[in-house]
Amino acid sequence: MREKELRIALVCFGGVSLAVYMHGVTKEILKLVRASAALHGIRDRATRATASFFDHADPNDREYDTEAVYFELLREIGHKVELRVIVDIIAGASAGGINGTMLARALSHDLPIDAQRNLWLRNADVTELLAPEARASAWSKFFLLPFIWAAMHYGMLPNDSPEVRSKLSLFLRSRWFKPPLSGDFMDDLMYDAVVSMGTPRASASSLIPSGQSLDLFVTLTDYHGYSQLVPIHDPPVIHDVDHHHVLRFKYQRWANGEVRSDFVMGNAPALAFAARATSSFPGAFPPARVADIDRLVRRRRAQWPLRENFIANNFDGHRMATVDPVVASFIDGSVLNNRPFREAIAAIHGRPAYRQVDRRLVYIDPDPTPLATVAKQAVPGFFSMLRGALSDIPLTQPVTDELSWVAQFNEQVARLKGIVENARPRINDLVDRAIGEPLDQPVTVEHLQRWRERVNAHAVTDAGFAYESYVRLKLASVRDFLASLIVKLRDVPERSPLARVISVVVHRWAQKRGLLYEASPPAPNANGKTGLPRWAEFLLVFDVEYRERRMNFLIEGQNRLYEMLDSTVYVDLNPQVVDRLKRSFYAMLDDLRDRQGVHNFGPESYNLACKIFAATPAAEDLRRIEDYADAMIERHGADIDRLVDRLAHEIDLDATTHDLDVLLADLKIEEWHHQARRDVLVSYLGFPFWDVLTFPLMSREAGEFNQILIDRISPQDARVLKGFAGTSSLKGTGFGHFAAFLSRAYRENDYLLGRLHALERLIDIVCDSAGIEPQDKLDIMALKKRGFLRIIAAEDRHLVQSRGLIRSLQKAIGEMR
Repeated sequence: MREKELRIALVCFGGVSLAVYMHGVTKEILKLVRASAALHGIRDRATRATASFFDHADPNDREYDTEAVYFELLREIGHKVELRVIVDIIAGASAGGINGTMLARALSHDLPIDAQRNLWLRNADVTELLAPEARASAWSKFFLLPFIWAAMHYGMLPNDSPEVRSKLSLFLRSRWFKPPLSGDFMDDLMYDAVVSMGTPRASASSLIPSGQSLDLFVTLTDYHGYSQLVPIHDPPVIHDVDHHHVLRFKYQRWANGEVRSDFVMGNAPALAFAARATSSFPGAFPPARVADIDRLVRRRRAQWPLRENFIANNFDGHRMATVDPVVASFIDGSVLNNRPFREAIAAIHGRPAYRQVDRRLVYIDPDPTPLATVAKQAVPGFFSMLRGALSDIPLTQPVTDELSWVAQFNEQVARLKGIVENARPRINDLVDRAIGEPLDQPVTVEHLQRWRERVNAHAVTDAGFAYESYVRLKLASVRDFLASLIVKLRDVPERSPLARVISVVVHRWAQKRGLLYEASPPAPNANGKTGLPRWAEFLLVFDVEYRERRMNFLIEGQNRLYEMLDSTVYVDLNPQVVDRLKRSFYAMLDDLRDRQGVHNFGPESYNLACKIFAATPAAEDLRRIEDYADAMIERHGADIDRLVDRLAHEIDLDATTHDLDVLLADLKIEEWHHQARRDVLVSYLGFPFWDVLTFPLMSREAGEFNQILIDRISPQDARVLKGFAGTSSLKGTGFGHFAAFLSRAYRENDYLLGRLHALERLIDIVCDSAGIEPQDKLDIMALKKRGFLRIIAAEDRHLVQSRGLIRSLQKAIGEMR
């Protein structure tokens, strides 16, 4: 049976009161992932083929509804491909940051989210959000009333119910020149939302599979920022203020059962701060501060045992700049980063996946650009130009740049795949010629070591002139790696003047120690034997990136085997042996990355780095940086030699290669299809040939050769519910995206449509990933109808102001064809 993972990296845009719509969307995403986990929790495939979600879930539990529909969809798709749906990356800004935070906690520990509905519907209201001291009285700014009524009359302000008129008047006449909405109330609301999910039913409860992780990125804007020194040419150093900030949270579940989580109840205040700070809309809310959350914790008599970990993990830049993050003021993440694609994309590379992967970047845009806009050629007025420059344009700037980057990345992946596949027959022949022994026999570690040396020698000669540029590029990357390692040990910002000095010192030191490429063969040693050149020994002990590329290439080879399971060449290949080997490859890749962590290096290395690079360079030193670096090498050359030797010993790359030899020597002939086993060994032994071809072309972050497909969830993309699609179907888009704060009916409308739109889009994405076609005879429309009706049945009792809306939706569902 074919198995496949649909991996979703979710990006949640800002949208102020459209947070309620996005809550409906993220609720459906949680339900899809929960249904997938429940289906794949059934180990026996025969049982799985006839199971239903409520076989192992309480049908009276109001948390569950559309899980049953998603379960049925995935079960029926299972006759073609067993699809596991995983959300492993979430990035959010502003309203999207709130919902991303809540979804990440629910996914990490399989927590209920149903209680949040009432929190949003009841409390996301201007009458609740207004600070008591800011609230207008009956006579406050009474002179404004005629203007407000006129603006409503001419459609300039929302005006479709007495509730909206009353609350809009209250809001506009409340406090000016200070934020009218309550920061304390918002702190409490976010904290209550996090806490309302409760604690896991069991310590191991999670919707993240074993061996996997979930990363959450929440964007903030540091109002004051912190100063950094940045080296340039002239003047040699400038001062810059950094206002960007991203909070990072992680859930990691190792294969041995160990769990590390930032989403536990002990970190609830940190999650509340993330949700509060990312949505601190300028002018409406006061800035968010960690100190405010400390006050909340004391007021609630709660606990925050992970406070120091949160601050240490998320405010390194503040610490290095000697700025106390506890009293720093943070405002809405959408000010500088409303669409955090780059955080999500950067996290995609190198993530473990133990079977065939369909990687999707799914973004939620509650108010996308209209399908057709009237061309505007009039010269903007003074106030409209200021508003556009300060607010509208930055917040609505199209995602073209980020999406274009993904398109270029996909083109690179396709190009690299083409190079590898076209070279495969030739490299098979080169490996056979180099080792001179058959591969379809049992092999030992000694076999693999001997064959690797032979293949490396052939790669040098067969690559010809291209080998020189390849090695020079590798040596440059190794010097960069060594410099970055010392920068981490020295604990200085990556863009600082001292980091620049460290980089130049490492490059000059390598040159003085003869670690640059030489085409001439090395001279014989005292025993008359020719050893490796010094630059080659340098690569052997520090070329971590080569080992990472090799591991990724071997993993990609496993992906290729998945794609060929149905071919006649690989008849009877058991997918489980492919899964096991791929899992082992990922464990070794994790080990390689762990060896680069600062925690892997002892106090001697740390002390040496601090001793050598104790002084901060002056501006004049940076002007003549190479002379300054040479003087440092003259003074500290012996210490630099000792530091490099210590780092090489502590990384110990020889051990990683030996472990890989042991793993591949243990591939059992009786378990593996002979051609598949040969392909694995050729990928390993022949990697030097492939690396010469591809390394100069590829990004260091390329990882596996998986393209990233992009899908959007928005009102414009929901089409089957006639009359309830498009941005005009949402109420919260009015009044600068504040309208849903003015009416519970507005919030009910948007929340319900969020769930309905999401169900339609998620079913479409799942079917597309599984390759469902008309001949598969899966009634997708009937599934959508059942899902819509389940949502309405579950929400009917809670949406007290939406009787007419629900009747209209039921009619539209009945007319679906």
